[in-house]
Amino acid sequence: MAQIWEIVGGSLGDKGGILVREGRELKSTQLEERVSRGALVEETELIGERLHYKLLEGTGPKEGWVSLSLKGAPLVVKTDKKPAAEAATNGSATNGTTNGSTNGHAPLPFVPCTDPKQPCALLFPGQGSQYVGMLSLMKDDPVVKDMLEKAKEILGWDVLDLCMNGPEEKLEQTQYTQPCMFIGGLAGVEKLRKEKPECAAHPTFVAGLSLGEYTALCVSGVFSFEDGLRLVKLRGEAMQEAATTQGKQLMLSVAGLDRAACDKCCEEAKKEEGKGAVCQVANALFPNGFSLGGTEKAINICKEKCEAAGALQAKVLKTGGAFHTSLMAPAQAKLNAALDTTVEKMSPPKFTIYMNATSEPVEAGAPVSTIVENLRKQLTNPVLWEPTCQKMIKAGITEYYECGPMKQLKAMMKRIDLKVWKTTTNVDPGEVKAPEK
Repeated sequence: MAQIWEIVGGSLGDKGGILVREGRELKSTQLEERVSRGALVEETELIGERLHYKLLEGTGPKEGWVSLSLKGAPLVVKTDKKPAAEAATNGSATNGTTNGSTNGHAPLPFVPCTDPKQPCALLFPGQGSQYVGMLSLMKDDPVVKDMLEKAKEILGWDVLDLCMNGPEEKLEQTQYTQPCMFIGGLAGVEKLRKEKPECAAHPTFVAGLSLGEYTALCVSGVFSFEDGLRLVKLRGEAMQEAATTQGKQLMLSVAGLDRAACDKCCEEAKKEEGKGAVCQVANALFPNGFSLGGTEKAINICKEKCEAAGALQAKVLKTGGAFHTSLMAPAQAKLNAALDTTVEKMSPPKFTIYMNATSEPVEAGAPVSTIVENLRKQLTNPVLWEPTCQKMIKAGITEYYECGPMKQLKAMMKRIDLKVWKTTTNVDPGEVKAPEK
């Protein structure tokens, strides 16, 4: 059965409704008549933020192209309403209203009953979980093999060879790590599909840490594997460049201090270094557990201040740069340009996804613009992982699957919620031969 959408944009009245164009392109001919607010339309094609429809109920052109949203506000939303004639046949004519009333509330995205959500969430790790051998269990899977072949063309190098044979020093380089982890997360989903197909196909929530957010978006159908990998390729290369062309950068792992204490140490460190100093929280990982990023001098000063403030740990990390800080602004600018060229090919998410920059959910079926808005600030703002997990748990989900190499997200969950940690499962596409972190 084709998807039904309701027109919710535009004003009520004689001239209400939203603009309709003859073709997909925004420059195509605008039709004289608008499709009315409250109209029900049938999807015939959905490409990115543009919907080709056939009118079922309401007034306006019988078919045409409309936008899903305008400046972040929805114009059309998925619905389970039926046209009045069909609803009456089924004895439920009240579902076929034509006035578009939502009782003053924004319409909720529709999740078809034929696509039942499972009470679980899929989590995707980011950079730092990679290891040589990370695809050993799934490299011969037909879906994974297809991804690896496509990756050769897009990247110009062999992901499987690097994942299986290293060297580790190369695998740790940001420009190589990120495509490998993107594919590693998707390979984890294919492994889960064999073990718990219903969870792989219909999770209630998805979320990913840093790079893992792109894996989550791909799994949710926001962009294709090919488009996602192109974005990840550019992201890794741009972050590598930003990390190596602005002076020495460091990251610091801190445990035992709260966010306010970390922020205070960062501010004091920046003042001591002076002009050009950067020092800020980059990741909120678990209760009183953070990573900080910034310029070398400021981070070393901050380390001493955190120790003096009573931190249980203040350890400089072996990372390629100060990710998720203002030092990534050049990389964010390049990524934003790529997002602008990709957005027309994106689709609304099939699953609710919790975003790094806000720790807030973007509901299934929400406009693509909401996701892009979050991605446009992800590299220069902290990853709010612990708040994300707490909100998913509060929403009632206690069964989690970490899809991808290693068990870092599960280890963090142990500190976030011990009870939920016991129902968090790692789905690793390889066999860990190196000691677990």
